[in-house]
Amino acid sequence: MRSMLSAVAERFARIERTLIKAAAATAILLLFAASSRAGEVAAPSTNDLTVTNSVTNTLSQAGAAAAPATPTPAGTEMSWLSGLHISGFGSQTFGMWQNPTTLHDFTPSKNNLAVARSLLQVDENYRLNENNTFFMREWFVYEPPYSFDSANNRQYSIASANHASFGHYMNGFYNNYQVRDAWWENKTGPLTTFIGNQIVVWGQSLAFRVGDVINPQDTCWAFGFANLEQSRQPQWMVHPILNLPEWGPFTSNFLELVVMPGFQPMYWPEQDTPYGIYKDEMIKSGRVNPCFPAASHGPSGRFDVHYDNRFNPPFNEILVTAPSLNGPFTYNGNNILAPPAETEFWHCTNLIPFIKGASLTKVNVFDPVPLSQRRFCPILNKHNNPYSPIGDGTLLDFGNFRVPGMQPENWDDAVRFHTLFGSTEWTLFYMYDNTNGVGTGTYYEGKWTPYTNLWTYAFSPVNQFGVTVDRPLPMPASIAEYFPAVFRGEMRYANHQSFDDQSPASLTAQGWSDVVTYMLALDLDQAYAPWLTQTGNLTVNLEEVQTTVMDNSKYFAAFNAVGVHQLKNDVELLFNIGTSWWWSDFAPTWTMIWDPKGDNFALFPSITLNPPWTKKYFMKLQAIEVLGGDRQQNVGFFKGESYLLAQFQYNFNIL
Repeated sequence: MRSMLSAVAERFARIERTLIKAAAATAILLLFAASSRAGEVAAPSTNDLTVTNSVTNTLSQAGAAAAPATPTPAGTEMSWLSGLHISGFGSQTFGMWQNPTTLHDFTPSKNNLAVARSLLQVDENYRLNENNTFFMREWFVYEPPYSFDSANNRQYSIASANHASFGHYMNGFYNNYQVRDAWWENKTGPLTTFIGNQIVVWGQSLAFRVGDVINPQDTCWAFGFANLEQSRQPQWMVHPILNLPEWGPFTSNFLELVVMPGFQPMYWPEQDTPYGIYKDEMIKSGRVNPCFPAASHGPSGRFDVHYDNRFNPPFNEILVTAPSLNGPFTYNGNNILAPPAETEFWHCTNLIPFIKGASLTKVNVFDPVPLSQRRFCPILNKHNNPYSPIGDGTLLDFGNFRVPGMQPENWDDAVRFHTLFGSTEWTLFYMYDNTNGVGTGTYYEGKWTPYTNLWTYAFSPVNQFGVTVDRPLPMPASIAEYFPAVFRGEMRYANHQSFDDQSPASLTAQGWSDVVTYMLALDLDQAYAPWLTQTGNLTVNLEEVQTTVMDNSKYFAAFNAVGVHQLKNDVELLFNIGTSWWWSDFAPTWTMIWDPKGDNFALFPSITLNPPWTKKYFMKLQAIEVLGGDRQQNVGFFKGESYLLAQFQYNFNIL
């Protein structure tokens, strides 16, 4: 084991030496904003706010923090590099499918390789003075072509309207070379302002998104080996925090504002290419979830969900097709049409073959639409996407997605108030969300142009209100010393959220309901447990999350392209326990999520191994197990995608 870790460390040490040149170039760019100052004392700031993405917390994955600049004695010349700190980490992740034969719904490939990811993260902190700080983070990610995607090239070709293959784009889809965060922090009296590309976390859940409403989620990174922190998509914003005076029993008061303009550029190969669903939208597409749930449909990329494998009226439709037909509406060639698209099939009487040489009929015996309401539907053309399986002239012509414009009325805005009342910490927040998915977790729903083949993905604004609360559990000091338990709770109310509505009376295939989501949690943080470990502590987390659709309809579908009824009350539970031995050299963790519906489990046991002679590098071994009885309910959607992971990480400080 020691020789293996040493070899990995040597490899990343070479990377570190290579990065010194790049860091020097970066330093030159940063220092254009700097100036040489004499006689200046870098005094500690009086602002004691804890901001999630502050300078001291930007390297949590690497296990290191960027400390403030060392105070400079008065009367001495301050070096140009004294305020600059460059750090980061390099990691290599390998994953192997446990049983590739269970992936037949996703790919014809039987290759065991699930992931081989190389990730380099570089952080630059530059402290100009006590009131101005700059931060920038870069990501360099490379993943090789996978058999999982390459084996799907034929399916992509068959699915597209003109038999063009999207498959070769998938081979580079997961690569990522970007400036991830880049912001300026200014402190002026009681006001602290962050301006730039940022991640702002208001939620408290370890695995679910309740109050975490600001940043969209990048599901291109899949699940398991990408944690919730890494999957958040930074947003360009103006983010001021105003300290407020104490008011009676209310202390630690501050007001926080987030303004996110429509300008949110982002590039993924699927998005801004002739095959891209966000073609010509690159300047705005960073506002939305770039892959939900996976890279593309017809078929999808890795880590997609199971689609329908059984007839479930009125939530799906049976199609009888030629064996070669594998269109976007018959995922994985199962001949079942899922919502919202079956609305068109119910109402139209003339669904003619649209792929040369294919025969296409439909079974009308279960259609809920009366014959008197069915019509001839002309096959029209948007003329904006001739390549996609859901592009020009197809029976389901979605074309390209159009993100709301950059006018001020389309911006996303949020405000939060924080206070401390006794030993209880409270926050209240409100967000106006124009891209319907940032905090609610829902996808933009398909909207039908009645009695045509034209569809669009609608972005409906949602008003969100929320509250969070934290407090230590009241108990005698003699018990609290060994049982430092903390209660956490949060709730979000989303007004007028859209759903896929399969009601025969809904000609747009859209429905609406208010949604309430709440979380209750209990934490045991760093408890002294001498019966377990003399050199470590014990941490336990228990979370329960429930989502209630207030005006749920028997025709509401739970997910786009999946014929599953929306649950009125959906419950999930998380349990996490972790400890360590030999001063964190061995750190095992057991994490699991349970869905009562379908009795589905997602298990994430792992162990982190740190060599005793250094903390600069470590190895993490993890298993991801998906079990359960319902493959179309929450974590059960990923059943069959169990795999084993090994991650090697090397942390570095260059300057």
